[in-house]
Amino acid sequence: MDIITKEELKTFLTRYPGWHVSLFMPTHRRGRETEQDPIRFRNLLREVEERLLDKGLRSPDVQEILKPAQRLVQEPGFWRHQSVGLAVFFTAEEFHYYRLPLPFEELVVISDRFHRKPLLPFFASDGHFY
Repeated sequence: MDIITKEELKTFLTRYPGWHVSLFMPTHRRGRETEQDPIRFRNLLREVEERLLDKGLRSPDVQEILKPAQRLVQEPGFWRHQSVGLAVFFTAEEFHYYRLPLPFEELVVISDRFHRKPLLPFFASDGHFY
């Protein structure tokens, strides 16, 4: 599990120019499902690529934005040490990922800011956020 603090979450309020990609997916700690996690992640990255191209970005720019995320696919150690959910946030200027004890549903959001709503239960003491 990676530590994400409220202060770090506040840094996500800083907007960089361009598109902000927020990616959430369930992951597995053990078993055969762990072998499927990098495949699911790669599929989500393909979706990100298609959506960024649809938004008018040039292919070389999209590939540059995706580079840090694509490196995760190639790291077997990363996939062997998961929690139950993975949250990834990136722009052309920054890249963050968090392995968290939250069972996320697969979700890709591309917007002018990061999508943080699925993280809110992590900061609520009882697991609910109102």
